[in-house]
Amino acid sequence: MPSGAVGVWLAAQMVIEVLLCSIILYYVFREKRSTRAAKHEQEKTEMLLRTLDRLVEESEDLEKKHLDLLHLWEKIEKKGEALEGYVDFYKSKYDPSFPVNTGKDEKKDGAVSGVACYEKTLRLIEKGIPVGEIAQEVGLPQGEVELIMNLRGH
Repeated sequence: MPSGAVGVWLAAQMVIEVLLCSIILYYVFREKRSTRAAKHEQEKTEMLLRTLDRLVEESEDLEKKHLDLLHLWEKIEKKGEALEGYVDFYKSKYDPSFPVNTGKDEKKDGAVSGVACYEKTLRLIEKGIPVGEIAQEVGLPQGEVELIMNLRGH
């Protein structure tokens, strides 16, 4: 082989080796990037799972606190009723003109008062009566009727 052909051959061989090395380096770096991306996705997933676990724990804790508050509210209502009974008893004993609570809710200015008011509100909500009409009939503000409606899931 003439020396010029050998030189061309060596140059071609060198170009091919450089291209092959470039291709190998490209795939090595690409693999590292995809591995990093997969690792990053896995870390994000693990972080989301930890956050979800924490939220579930907090939700359970809030539900327990809610039940405790409902229990306390029931106790407060019972104590309030007993207290009203004592007040009625002693007021009537010392002041005969004091009206004694008979346990029945009275109407004031055409409006229903006490527990009967809320019971009647719920019955009217169940019948599908508009909020404005319910508020007028039971004597509650329209916002309170809407609150009762929302609390009952209507």
